[in-house]
Amino acid sequence: MVKLKVEKSQERRPRAVAEVSSKRGGRSLADLVERIERADANLAAEKKLSSAAMRAGEFVRAMRKDAGLSQSQLADKLGVSQARISEIESGVGIQGPTWDLMERISVACGKTLGVAASSDDLELAAHMPMAV
Repeated sequence: MVKLKVEKSQERRPRAVAEVSSKRGGRSLADLVERIERADANLAAEKKLSSAAMRAGEFVRAMRKDAGLSQSQLADKLGVSQARISEIESGVGIQGPTWDLMERISVACGKTLGVAASSDDLELAAHMPMAV
């Protein structure tokens, strides 16, 4: 058995700074997967990758965090397991969540989900509070 020695310190270790930075303007992993899908749809399916599932996962995570909910709290509201919410947010699978589940998630987060012309508009639309 290996013993681990832990030392506490008030000082932060210096972090290496990347020489190249996108300044938070980088593209998402879903964009890379989309390029893979276009280049070789069989490879994406074989590896169970889906840009749509990843974008839906990013979308769900943003709605959940904006609502101030943990994965467990959202799962309780939906009657699903926390593991299922984690899978959705991770973009696991080749399809992503159904529209019905996305609507249920948006309601649980107090948002209105709608269809928009672009994914950027859709993200903004989902963050609008529900009309009462």
